[in-house]
Amino acid sequence: MPTLKRTQMYFPEDLLRRLRRKAEEENTTIAYIVRNAVSELLRKENAKNWMEDSLWKIVGSSSSKDRDLSVNHDKYLYGKK
Repeated sequence: MPTLKRTQMYFPEDLLRRLRRKAEEENTTIAYIVRNAVSELLRKENAKNWMEDSLWKIVGSSSSKDRDLSVNHDKYLYGKK
């Protein structure tokens, strides 16, 4: 487990009350819930959006008379049977 650093946060009373209830129901701590929520948020922000990637945009932009390239790519690249 990575080293944890202490920080201070401020929550509105209603949100803190809900966090306390959730922590109690899950038999865990508010800090654990907040760490997981922040980790998930950052993971989603860093997730690659392949539909916007320029490499993804070239998919399907070419054509070939050979219709079995995905199946027989070794044959065409290396002459293997």
